[in-house]
Amino acid sequence: MSAETSNEHPGQAGSDDVLQVAELRAAIELALDAFVAEHGDQVPVEHDHYWHLPVGSAFDLRGEPRELSVGQISDDLDEIRGFVADADATPAWHALSHVIGLLRLLEKAARP
Repeated sequence: MSAETSNEHPGQAGSDDVLQVAELRAAIELALDAFVAEHGDQVPVEHDHYWHLPVGSAFDLRGEPRELSVGQISDDLDEIRGFVADADATPAWHALSHVIGLLRLLEKAARP
């Protein structure tokens, strides 16, 4: 097995324990293409608010999360439209938090 496909060298391309952004980008593109093929390219917003688990709590498995917050689809849409118009999604964590809310909307719409 080559170093690129083994777990022996963390941080190298192809390692199982390293996320390659290009892989994620390709997976998201495929998922969005599948969504459009199955459901079309527009999603009605039936519920504006959703439960959001803060990212710090999501990765702390020492106990059940004690904190939930509320996200808002209309806010997520405003934010992503702004950073797309500006061609600037910095800081990345902020942009990603809004993208995640909208991806959850698509997930909900795609479920039977």
